[in-house]
Amino acid sequence: MNAITKAIAALLMAALLSGMVLAVGRDPRRKPADENVVLPPAWAFGVVYGAYTNQQQTEELIRDIINHDYPIDGLWIDSWIWDWKNKGQGPKKYMDFVADTESYPDMEKMWSMMERENIKAGMWVWDSILKTGNEEAFEDFRSRGFFKSVYFRTDSWHNGARTTIIGDNSKPVSGTTCGDIDFQNPEAIKYFKQRMKHFFDKGLDFIKLDKTDAIPVCKAMFEMTQELGKETKGRGFILSHSGGTGSDEYKRYPAKWTDDTRSDWSAKTPLREFSTWLPKVGFKENIAMYTDLGRPFSKIPFMANDMGGFAVSTDRFIDEELYVRWLQFAMFAPLTTPFSQPENPTGNIAFKVSERADRIFKSFSHLKMELFPYVYSYAHRSRLEGINTIRPFKDHPYQYLFGNEMLVAPVYQQGATEVEVALPKDSVWIDMWTGTHYEGGKTVNIPAPIERIPVLIKQGAIIPKRKYARSIERGSNDTIELHVYPGADGEFVLIEDDGTSNDYLTGGFATTMISTKTVGGRTEIMIGPTNGTFRNMDPKRRWEVIVHQAERPRSVSLGRKRLKFEFGGSRLAPTAITLSKSKGATVTILN
Repeated sequence: MNAITKAIAALLMAALLSGMVLAVGRDPRRKPADENVVLPPAWAFGVVYGAYTNQQQTEELIRDIINHDYPIDGLWIDSWIWDWKNKGQGPKKYMDFVADTESYPDMEKMWSMMERENIKAGMWVWDSILKTGNEEAFEDFRSRGFFKSVYFRTDSWHNGARTTIIGDNSKPVSGTTCGDIDFQNPEAIKYFKQRMKHFFDKGLDFIKLDKTDAIPVCKAMFEMTQELGKETKGRGFILSHSGGTGSDEYKRYPAKWTDDTRSDWSAKTPLREFSTWLPKVGFKENIAMYTDLGRPFSKIPFMANDMGGFAVSTDRFIDEELYVRWLQFAMFAPLTTPFSQPENPTGNIAFKVSERADRIFKSFSHLKMELFPYVYSYAHRSRLEGINTIRPFKDHPYQYLFGNEMLVAPVYQQGATEVEVALPKDSVWIDMWTGTHYEGGKTVNIPAPIERIPVLIKQGAIIPKRKYARSIERGSNDTIELHVYPGADGEFVLIEDDGTSNDYLTGGFATTMISTKTVGGRTEIMIGPTNGTFRNMDPKRRWEVIVHQAERPRSVSLGRKRLKFEFGGSRLAPTAITLSKSKGATVTILN
């Protein structure tokens, strides 16, 4: 056994003894730390948009997004898909299982166009049928005994008034009888799926579930996407409200979003007037939904937010600075979903906000896509280790670890150009943008011009990235750009699967241990062999190692072989190497 093999063997043993997920990849019988956690499909970790657009507008919006060089992995059409021509007024069409065939004359064509572009198609659904205007569907379900309750609804939400705000009674309505479908009745669930099947046959992939987050409803909707989605290989996807977390079973039906929010810096100190029916959640409060350890939201492993805020103020003011700061935060959440109510003329689409917003969104969204190997590995670790990607600080609710290697401090105050950050001790932290080093255990002010927010990298960190692609499914882990921040020992376990099936639940995933060690002027970067396998896994991988260091090295070698390298701007880039996944290798840097 040579020195390299001994080193890798020692690392593997250390990982095994410390409970690292590497052991899980080799032994799928090992019990995960949180068996309730079910992963969303890989594409959901890209950028998924929501809109109130008709068919023509939807197709135009997709073309505009692509032409602006934005990533797009999915797009759902919200509630107006049932009656766009009346702007969701209702109660007619909610829900008749037909939707608005005038405004969407060829859903199959629209969704097929999306499929060709690797964009998943979603639509808004709820758990009820309003009787007025939908008598046939209502009587059908009632005669079969498929309602759990029937009552009279007098609120105006899709019940006689053009509003997107649930509970908004600003306009009197006559009301109508409402039946809530019994999603605890297997026959009712089966029949509901049967009535929805034609949408999936035309190309529907996922569901935006509104009005309820009850576990039986989430379960039925999620399983419907698993069973009926043509592009699904077993892994469904829904977006539901942030409640329903009383039982950990909710984690089996990902994902959730942070409900309706106000496009304001803080609902506690509002700068503008908003509908009184909206939850008192602005940008600052939205961040806290992820980081307040005293609230159940922080425990949700896969949670999105309406990037930019759902509801605009009553005067329809678009705050460009707020939008930019919100999008920067949203890119450092596991799931990223630009969306707004239809009263927002921009739809929270960056190029409609401003040229500056367009530029910054493009930059941050590209980074989000490049970080997929990092983010997806931590998604697996939510299941295997029971620790989520976003890791809050008990006494500092407006900063968090994004994984173990990155510290993110969103800018949540209007006009701020620096952020006070409390740095964890026992480490040095490096500004990702400038390379500035900060000693841990201190509170420091980090520059935050409008183009960036503080993102700090832990010294010793290994961060795998990949080449930018417009969608997750168009990208590949066949080339990994391995960013190493030397100066301390570090390790990272890259976790991969096929991204679409449930094979990972029974061991169908692969792990690759990567570690770095610095002693004196010598830095070693060890890439271990890949353990485990999944369908269509490439047997080889190209590694592009990028070392963030200030001094030019004397030499770089792969084993005994000298490697050519480029150095400049505190960035060392040795010649790329291609390795069989069954073998490991060590890159040695002498400074």
